[in-house]
Amino acid sequence: MSDTVVLRGPERPDLLHHEVLADIFEATAAAHPEQIALIEGQGETLRQRSYAELDADASRAAHRLIEAGIRPGDMVGLWLPRGVELLTLQLAIAKTGAAWLPFDVETPTERIATCLDDANAKALLIAQRQTHLVKAQAGISAQVFSDAALLAPLPAGTALRRREGAQSGHPAYVIYTSGSTGKPKGIAITQGSICHFLRSENARLGVHRGDKVYQGFSVAFDMSFEEIWISYLVGATLWLAPREIAGDPEALPRALIEQQVTVLHAVPTLLALFAQDVPNLRLINLGGEMCPESLVARWANRGDGDPRQMFNTYGPTEATVSASLAELRAGEPVTIGTPLPNYGLVVVRVIEADSFAAGTAPALVGLPQGEVGELCITGPGVAAGYLGRPDLTAEKFLPNPWAQGSHDTRLYRTGDLARIDEHGQIHCLGRADDQVKIRGFRVELGEIEAVLAQQPGVGTTAVLLRQDEGIDQLVAFYVPTEIAPPPVHSALRASLAERLPPYMVPARFEALAEMPRLTSGKIDRKALKVQQLSSAMDASGSDLPETPAEEVLFAALAQLFPGQSIRRGLDFFSDLGGHSLFAARLTSLLRADARFARATVSTIYQQRHIGLIADALQAVQLADDEAAAGVAQRPFRIHSAWRRWRCGAAQAVAIPLLVLIKMAQWLAPFFTYHFFTGDENDSVGFAVAMSVLAFAIATLAEFAIAWAGKWLVAGRLKPGRYPLWGWTYFRWWFADRLVEAVPIAMITGSSLHPLWLRALGAKVGLETNIGSMTVRVPDLLVIGDGVSVGNAVNMENARVEGGELVLGRIAIGNEVCIGSYVVVEGNTRLEDWAHLEGQSALADGMVQPARSIWAGSPARAVGEFDPASLPPRQSAGRLRQALEMLVFLAGGLLVATLFFMPVFPTFMLIDVLDVEAISVRPLLEQGVVDAGGAFVLRLLKFFVLALPSSLVLVACTVLAAALVRYLFLPRTRAGTWSVHSGRYLGKWLVNQIQEASLSTLHGIYATVYSSTWYRLLGAKVGRQTELSTALGVVPDMLTLGDECFVADAVMLGDELIDGGWMTVKPTVVSRRSFIGNGAYVPDGSTIPENVLIGVMTAVPRNADMQSGDTWLGAPAINLPAREVAQGYPEHLTFAPSAWRRVARGLVEAVRIAVPHALVIAVGYAIVLDAMPLASEERWGAVVLELAISGVLFGVVAFFVVALFKWLAIRRYGKTAVPMWTPFVWLSEAATNMYEGMAVPNFLRYLRGTPWLPLAMNLMGCKIAPSVYLDTTDITEHDCVTIGAHSELNALCCPQTHLFEDRVMKIDHVSIGSRVTMGARCTVLYSASVGDDVQLGPLTLVMKGETLPARTRWEGAPAAPARRRTGVA
Repeated sequence: MSDTVVLRGPERPDLLHHEVLADIFEATAAAHPEQIALIEGQGETLRQRSYAELDADASRAAHRLIEAGIRPGDMVGLWLPRGVELLTLQLAIAKTGAAWLPFDVETPTERIATCLDDANAKALLIAQRQTHLVKAQAGISAQVFSDAALLAPLPAGTALRRREGAQSGHPAYVIYTSGSTGKPKGIAITQGSICHFLRSENARLGVHRGDKVYQGFSVAFDMSFEEIWISYLVGATLWLAPREIAGDPEALPRALIEQQVTVLHAVPTLLALFAQDVPNLRLINLGGEMCPESLVARWANRGDGDPRQMFNTYGPTEATVSASLAELRAGEPVTIGTPLPNYGLVVVRVIEADSFAAGTAPALVGLPQGEVGELCITGPGVAAGYLGRPDLTAEKFLPNPWAQGSHDTRLYRTGDLARIDEHGQIHCLGRADDQVKIRGFRVELGEIEAVLAQQPGVGTTAVLLRQDEGIDQLVAFYVPTEIAPPPVHSALRASLAERLPPYMVPARFEALAEMPRLTSGKIDRKALKVQQLSSAMDASGSDLPETPAEEVLFAALAQLFPGQSIRRGLDFFSDLGGHSLFAARLTSLLRADARFARATVSTIYQQRHIGLIADALQAVQLADDEAAAGVAQRPFRIHSAWRRWRCGAAQAVAIPLLVLIKMAQWLAPFFTYHFFTGDENDSVGFAVAMSVLAFAIATLAEFAIAWAGKWLVAGRLKPGRYPLWGWTYFRWWFADRLVEAVPIAMITGSSLHPLWLRALGAKVGLETNIGSMTVRVPDLLVIGDGVSVGNAVNMENARVEGGELVLGRIAIGNEVCIGSYVVVEGNTRLEDWAHLEGQSALADGMVQPARSIWAGSPARAVGEFDPASLPPRQSAGRLRQALEMLVFLAGGLLVATLFFMPVFPTFMLIDVLDVEAISVRPLLEQGVVDAGGAFVLRLLKFFVLALPSSLVLVACTVLAAALVRYLFLPRTRAGTWSVHSGRYLGKWLVNQIQEASLSTLHGIYATVYSSTWYRLLGAKVGRQTELSTALGVVPDMLTLGDECFVADAVMLGDELIDGGWMTVKPTVVSRRSFIGNGAYVPDGSTIPENVLIGVMTAVPRNADMQSGDTWLGAPAINLPAREVAQGYPEHLTFAPSAWRRVARGLVEAVRIAVPHALVIAVGYAIVLDAMPLASEERWGAVVLELAISGVLFGVVAFFVVALFKWLAIRRYGKTAVPMWTPFVWLSEAATNMYEGMAVPNFLRYLRGTPWLPLAMNLMGCKIAPSVYLDTTDITEHDCVTIGAHSELNALCCPQTHLFEDRVMKIDHVSIGSRVTMGARCTVLYSASVGDDVQLGPLTLVMKGETLPARTRWEGAPAAPARRRTGVA
């Protein structure tokens, strides 16, 4: 801190007295009793009081207040209209030693009640005519006194009571300012602080007894002290103008001349409105807002040319009115000057709000001369803090590391930006919290206002960020001066453009006759937010378009950036201030012209400059006749409702069987446990053992049933195109649902997986390693020897397109390596040694040549692969392979069984809680309820009992995972190992733990508990990091910094397996980085701080990334700017308070428990209901009841979720809500219940049936009945619209929300008719897809983007699809 500049005012210990305000007035009244203190009005209505008269009136009222119990340190409300009575009663409160709490006459009574209650005020002083208003307001418990009652004459001979024990440390007044939470915050100023201020400021101003001072400020505005109490200090006379004159800019200066007022304290806005000079004013003191230089030029000299004193004071309420003062002179820069005597000012590095999250104040870093930072004030005027707001006090009032004495031990952070110039003058640059973000850039509005105020003809200014017609734009309001011609807006824009970056030049300039003002005289910025704008705009300085592309581009840019000059050399991002959303909107505007229907977002990012963008557009411009003809309509088979519902009926018959197969895995052990614990003599240990056996048998039976069902129903399918909803489609659908239900996670990555695929009809070679791969038609898959396939790979060789089911072969050659998160469609081939990188898409008809490396969506060549770069494969003999299979089989079953075990403590706890007093059986036996009623009562009873039991289940599962992980498995470390090594087996078992625990712990993800879960698994997770359902995690290799955000379905650092070798590298996500939904983070990635990885993005190489970057797409594009959520306080985003953490934790604990509780309750109710049938050995009836009950459970679970959504959220709409708010917690709870209850128990079986759109519509969607829907990945259902006959294939997602900047932004997604979306397509919110559009696999439609009708797109981000012939 050696370069820190601390400005100190003159040391004046003589100004520091042990006194109270009443002492100051009484000293003047005693010295000059006949001096006129107050004059109100003029002419016949004029009233006045001498100091002696005012003292007597105030002493009388003070006597009555003391009699009523008012004492030093008490708070007394003061609510009267301007006038002599108001100032008399203000003085009376001071004479009691109490503090006044002033209210403007127009303050609503509700706010008065709030402030009185917050300050614990003992009394409220009002005008007689306001009595009825106070009586009508509930919540005012203080004593109420009228002016008439307090000022009435006392009985003759009454001895006046005086204050006793008043100290300079007692509060003198409390002023309430608006608070960010909506609740006003009170600032108490002590007697000693205000008394010192009066003496300190007047040591610079020089007001004296011969002055007449205009009193115009509301007493609720602390600048009124400069008028009233400095006058009392020196014995000057105050003139109070009538209300009608005080607000008239023409009448007021005339009245000031008539009254020969010599001193004026005002805000610059008021002075700028004066219609004429006031020659008798010898001193003008301005404050409260920025002062334009033009105002100084106008008022620094009197009309006769003689100079007058003109000051600019600065200071917040928290530092007692003012802390610095500058004497203003014409032609010199306007500053806030230097500190007042005994005050100090220092500029420090701006402190982020999240620095206080841990409860300790960060170190202050002082800045040298010339640097911009936050202005801090020290000295005897610094208040003690905010009433009843210790958290806010701790943030704003800090220990002063530069203290020199007892009077400046504390420091106040003003929140204002400032710098100290070479002359030691302080320049105030606006509010630090007035920083706004426009198109991704931080902008100081005060800086723009300062430059604008220096322009000829410009008086008072105010610049705001407004949103008009959906576009954020800066609007500059100003009041023209009379000493110069009105400015031309094009000249203003040109002048500001010379000194400011283009994105800081206002789009609109609005001249006002007068600036709207608050009661305090400050500018009313809320009024300007809704001010009607003039219709006229100019954008002079723009280049003239010379080509058709420039005509369309310039017109679109003018719509996005109204009022800004459009020139070829400007950068869309750094000059115009564009960002990701604006790039999408611009692209959509361009596509509206048929000639530029092939415009892409990528063109904007890659070309950037307006001229280059226009050139790129010109290059892809369609000819007029081609544009007019449009794209030929693709063949599309439309099916009748009869055909659709005929298939739907057959599917409805098959669904109960599918449900039964899946429910058997948990109903069988449920049933077994209760069957063997029905008698008192039954052994619980035996029942547990039999239940575990039933679980293992049911698990293995799922594989057997799926295998048999696939061959019995579907047989061996052949490539080709088949009508949707036909017989072949039904056969494929049924087999696909059967195979999908298998717990395939038990064998992924093991040598058992190829065996399973072969059993289903696939041809799989030797030494293959296959991760969590989904195959839609195993018969049409050929995999060569030595192939490696990553995780979450989708072999989509069955898809619906154009009203037909398209089945195609996938041929994978020898030694091919396919990365994670890859989509491969049918009719594709990967030749020997081909390498397809993660987050890539191989579309129908593509062939990847031998030894090539392809990446991206759609996949393109990025290099050649050298087989010699891999070490020789370590092969295993037949015996070792057999042993490995046994280990994998035993390990998979053991881990699955281990994570089934926690249900038994749950059962036992329920048995303990299920006492005889709450038994349903007696009610059934007595005939109080029938069998149906008994079932419902049991269900409700067991649901209540299962809620605490579910938390036991979750806790036991977490502990089991942690114990197994740390006691039996080695820690993973970086390196390369053979897939036949013990290291690989250990890593595989860790994966099994994560997968096996997922069914129980699914609800933990995206909660405050998820980071703890990952830490238990071995990951290093920082504070306040949000984690959702990350995939492929290697916990020991994962490091997440503080305040990161990992969204849903992120592939986060999974291992690389190639050529028989597993490579594991550390993966690091640094502080405050954001990983979007479905992104792919390769093993070994190190993401710097504050990086945003967009939805479905493949993270680039480490060397390419820098702190603060934004990356989007596959391959990733570095975005120069993005849309940023602004204006949300840190305590709602990154630094929540303790109560918000607790409240969210409670909501999420319930959301975790409820799905499990419902399953357990239903299991108990169903099993107990079926037990009598089992005792009679009617096993067929038992199976039938379980099947029917299972289907009913799924339906009921769905309706419960739908009901919760409608009750808790009602209907979603476009909104933006910060993360730490109840709306987000409830919304996430609804999503979790949807994904944890409705989808696995019901909706998953409806995929690919005509029933699913109907179910989605019950949740709020607007989906046509003829839509083919092979996905349930919809969250904010009300925001999704899908037109007739559209087709959404597997894993497609209308993404209606994102959590960038920890703000939940929600908007609609509109998908037209006859749209086909390939696998894993995502359409972001605010986007629209036109009719007859076709999207290839792994396509990303950007937020705000519009895809024109009858077009084909592919890629992330979406680009026009290329026609392919052979090799892509």
